[in-house]
Amino acid sequence: MATSQQEVDWQSTKKTVLERSRHMFNNPFMSDIAFNICEGSEKKFFAHKYVLATSSAVFYAMFYGKLAEKNSVVHLSDTDEESLEEFLRFLYTDECNLTTHNAMFVLYLAKKYIVPSLAQKCVEFLEANIAVENVSTILQQALQFNEKKLENKCLELIDLKTSKTVACDAFIDIKEATLAHILKRESLTVREVDLFKAVLKWSEAECSRKGIEANAKNKRAAMGNAIYQIRFASMTLQDFAQNVSQSGILTPEEMVLFYEKFSGVERTSEVWNMSETRAKEDILLRCCRFDSYGESFVSSTVSTLEDALGISFSKPVKIHGVHLLGWKRQEYNVKLEVWSWIIEKKFHSKQDNRRVSGFDVMLPVPIKVRANVPVHLTAIITGRCWTYVNAPRVRKTVETNGITVSFETKKDSVHFNEIIFSEM
Repeated sequence: MATSQQEVDWQSTKKTVLERSRHMFNNPFMSDIAFNICEGSEKKFFAHKYVLATSSAVFYAMFYGKLAEKNSVVHLSDTDEESLEEFLRFLYTDECNLTTHNAMFVLYLAKKYIVPSLAQKCVEFLEANIAVENVSTILQQALQFNEKKLENKCLELIDLKTSKTVACDAFIDIKEATLAHILKRESLTVREVDLFKAVLKWSEAECSRKGIEANAKNKRAAMGNAIYQIRFASMTLQDFAQNVSQSGILTPEEMVLFYEKFSGVERTSEVWNMSETRAKEDILLRCCRFDSYGESFVSSTVSTLEDALGISFSKPVKIHGVHLLGWKRQEYNVKLEVWSWIIEKKFHSKQDNRRVSGFDVMLPVPIKVRANVPVHLTAIITGRCWTYVNAPRVRKTVETNGITVSFETKKDSVHFNEIIFSEM
């Protein structure tokens, strides 16, 4: 009787519908349906058909339609316990504890059972938590559920950080259709030979998933039509010979096709993308920080200094590199860091037609930058560096081709002369 009395009295302690509904979440009291993730599993989630049916047309059809199920336990083999629990929690409370691990699975359940408000919540969470480590997986979900905004956000990050994306474990777990969707992008920022190596690693994992030997024939079959999106013609002859030829992925006829292309023979193909680059040639723009360069002199000894600069653009652009000031006919060792890119090279300074001495430091591939997103640049320069009697006049903003470039710099930052960029 004590238990029965407790079951009667709890209602008076819950002042709102939400409190009462929350109390009934995963509660066997009055439950008329249960879920588990596989037949025979001891872990059950208790639910109430009425609550589920008021949230989902699919559940309504399951429990109250003409072909209503009579079973008291529903087996769901296409999810996991954590995701199922959070899915049911939302139906009772409008609350859901999303994580980067469960959000995609909860989204799947929300789509499967037609719960648009939960699906939107999942999409917003994923948009806010896209990272290099999970972007390939999230893209796959976005494509599966036709979530265009989420798809575009994923592709923006993949374009920006392609090298890191294809090196992640998540990349080798995607499906062939997702792989092909990525490979056809014109704006990937990665060397084509490195992209090929990543696809080769993906094909080995795909063979393992299918339980077949990862030989050249099976890896080629696993790639399907995605392989035709690899721009072999854009590789150097050395990269092609050392990596592609040795892989055994291409047929002898295909090898001849590309070797003739490298030899200067004009070749076309109905199946292969014969482009020698992934992007159209950009028109480079230069934006100078200084109104004037002041009265300058060069130190007589070699020194090492670090210079830093913050920049942002009023419109989306691609950063191609920078122009650093240097003393004419002098040699400099430079380490330039822009986000994840690090360039370490030796440069010779020369005077150009503007009567300014210096040298360009170009990125291997341009970096895409969204409007008003700050970018931090750092350069460590070893050589005869500039010092000034009178500091140069630095501009805080400069407009070039309708794009306003804003600079945030230290007072003594004088070596970053120009930003080299292009419009998107």
